[in-house]
Amino acid sequence: MPEFKLPDLGEGVTEGEVVEWRVAEGATVSRDQILVVVGTDKATVEIPSPFAGRVDALLAAEGAKVRVGDALLRVDTGAETLPSEPAQTTSAADASPPGETPLPPRDPGSRPRALPSVRRAARLRGLELGQLAGSGPQGRVRMADLLEIGRRVPLRGAARLMAERMTAAHQRVPQVTVVLELDVSEMERRVSAGAVGHDAPPTILGLISLATIAGLVADPLLNASLDDEAMEVVYHERVHLGIAVQTDDGLRVATIRDADRLSADAFQSELDRVVAAGRAGSLTPADLTGSTFTVSSGGKLGGLLATPIVNWPNLATLGVHAIQDRAVIVDRQVVAGRRANLSLSFDHRVVDGMRASRFLYELEARLTDPAVLEAQLT
Repeated sequence: MPEFKLPDLGEGVTEGEVVEWRVAEGATVSRDQILVVVGTDKATVEIPSPFAGRVDALLAAEGAKVRVGDALLRVDTGAETLPSEPAQTTSAADASPPGETPLPPRDPGSRPRALPSVRRAARLRGLELGQLAGSGPQGRVRMADLLEIGRRVPLRGAARLMAERMTAAHQRVPQVTVVLELDVSEMERRVSAGAVGHDAPPTILGLISLATIAGLVADPLLNASLDDEAMEVVYHERVHLGIAVQTDDGLRVATIRDADRLSADAFQSELDRVVAAGRAGSLTPADLTGSTFTVSSGGKLGGLLATPIVNWPNLATLGVHAIQDRAVIVDRQVVAGRRANLSLSFDHRVVDGMRASRFLYELEARLTDPAVLEAQLT
């Protein structure tokens, strides 16, 4: 019987995690039917079947780590139909959901009785069916039996990989954060002017990102990485700007490549694209790799202040926080002003506090000077 092996997923991916099986042992599958969902450090991928047949065995459990070329399941391509199963009478409360076959009578000493949907729910909660007293016919474990126990939900796929990467970054990088209050009134004035003279109307995030790119060109160290093993600073020739995007599956960092070569309109168009793709869940593996510096903005939910984690192997991450009305002093008078905090987290092994503060103050100068903003948008 042929074995279905984890194919090469491209983008240098060598391993992944079995997030969810879309088929069960004994099921018939057709060509191009989705067999399994595999999560990698770049994306979550649905993998289709290259052949039709009957699933003889699943060779990797959900949550298992697998490498390219590892066998995932075995398929009998000669079988065209499922073997018939003995009829079984069930109560209305214990009836099988559509598409699930009732279990045959249990042999003494065999594994606990439960429908496939219940077994999967138990796995997701980290529960052993053998330790549960089933309330169904002949001791069958029902969904209601699981719900009586504390709920456990393992991290799967991209969420698990994100957790692992954040843990590694926190353990690896001695991080320090500097904070500065930014006057956003000039930027808001230009954004309110809309699309006049621009193919892509500028946004606050776009203006901050363009000024950040100029800062990275001026100080390439903030756009570099650290090779931990060789203890060498790797300077990148181009600025590949990472934009932290909130998706239904959590935070993702989408990369705008060669951002320093794009015009203001082209950059804003690309920024709009990756934000929309992130919210739609359609970011590609290529969109999620290779950033050299990261900008993280929570928009209206950005809060007063946060200390963003350095997106290792980047050396720094810029946090953009919520714009608010604040009392400010102008000409010795207290007036209402439009302000937002910027926070720059950096790897203190390479970047010192003075350099990080200078980068942040120069960023503020670019964003509050009308002439610089005008030049930035042309």
